[in-house]
Amino acid sequence: MSTSKKEASSAEAYVNDYATLVVPRDKRRSSFSLAMVLIGSIICLSSIYTGASFAGELTLRQVVIACLVGNVILSVLGGAMSYIGTRTGVGIAMLMRQCFGVLGNYIIAILTAVVELGWFGWQCGFFGDTIHAMFPGAGFITDPTVAAIWGGLLMMTTAYIGYKGLELLSNIAAPLILITCIAGCVIGVVKVGGMEAFSELSLEVSGGMTVATGIVSVIGAYVMGTVLQPDLTRYGKKESHSVIGAVFGFIVANSFVILAGYFICVACNTSDVSAALMQILGAWALVMLIFAQWTTNDNNLYFSSLAATVAFPRFKKKHIVLVFGIVATIAGAVGIVDSFTTWLSLLGTGIPPVAGILILDYFFLKKKDYHFGEGVKHRFCSVPAIVAWVLGCIVGYTVSWGISSINGMVVAGVVYVLMFLIFKNKPEALYIGGTYMEDAKGAVSKVSE
Repeated sequence: MSTSKKEASSAEAYVNDYATLVVPRDKRRSSFSLAMVLIGSIICLSSIYTGASFAGELTLRQVVIACLVGNVILSVLGGAMSYIGTRTGVGIAMLMRQCFGVLGNYIIAILTAVVELGWFGWQCGFFGDTIHAMFPGAGFITDPTVAAIWGGLLMMTTAYIGYKGLELLSNIAAPLILITCIAGCVIGVVKVGGMEAFSELSLEVSGGMTVATGIVSVIGAYVMGTVLQPDLTRYGKKESHSVIGAVFGFIVANSFVILAGYFICVACNTSDVSAALMQILGAWALVMLIFAQWTTNDNNLYFSSLAATVAFPRFKKKHIVLVFGIVATIAGAVGIVDSFTTWLSLLGTGIPPVAGILILDYFFLKKKDYHFGEGVKHRFCSVPAIVAWVLGCIVGYTVSWGISSINGMVVAGVVYVLMFLIFKNKPEALYIGGTYMEDAKGAVSKVSE
């Protein structure tokens, strides 16, 4: 290939953010950068609200236990998925070609694109409502619809730029949010007269929530995000650094944000997060609010556009971001997405079981032997993966005991392994639909029989 053609190919790959290609080693990012991006994606306004929901329901000791247990579980899942992303250099939709086959690749890619886009729009609307609640008298700019639109446009910018945009924002916002959370906790403690006084306040609970419920809340708030970690960690240089970044992001960063929501609301004796943030942080609460929502919601649009690019490689990722972002922002701003949150939650139950199948397939069945690139062949459809995924979705949706997402992961993983082992000597029972081959751009076409 000539130099000019190589440069053109490289430029096209960058435009699509290596959505259908392995991220080249010379394009991988530093460990610090990756850690900041992971932390930025994890810490969000929803975590503050999770902490606020514990105020008056759990003691400080119980909240700490819920945070640690819940985030340890998220760290295990997120760490495993982060490792796979860095080791292979591809995102979650591409990874599906190995364990699900080409058909599963398309199904999961489209499902992810729809679900993440829907939540991007909903978060835009939520952002607008929160801005208005905090600054109701600030005029036109804080009108819920207007704030949702300018907030959505902000979040679109970094998703449009791609991973470099996420990186630039997170390098600034992640440390700032963590420092602000720590400061908020300290100010809250000082406000009530010290740690001893705060501890006494935290003991005034209604008893309506248990530690187990708290753990479920912590896990449920971000379990879907753990499945999508490879979309970010494919840019990592070392697997160990990606795992450490994920673990730190959950156990330390996410715990701090949850605790900040709890401390602030207990100190202000209110469950109104907006009012509590204004009392403790004043106008600085606006900065925290914007950054906390921005660093997470731009990831929703990024995940969605990346998955859509894998499913429809003829379209450029930046064009997908623009179309998706504008449509979802408007839908969220005018409240259209609010009518579909039940459906988004239902569709969302289909994503966690993917992790159970992928982790067991990658580490135990295939022994990390995943390959991507020009000339690599993939099966059309893995029967065990599809069957296990469907059963995992059913269990995740219908079984109320425990944590639904974890239930779905475990069932899907166990069923997949059992079916794979039972039929491993019968390829005709494992795979159907022939073989497909990747081309230089990561697209697949059927191999002539």
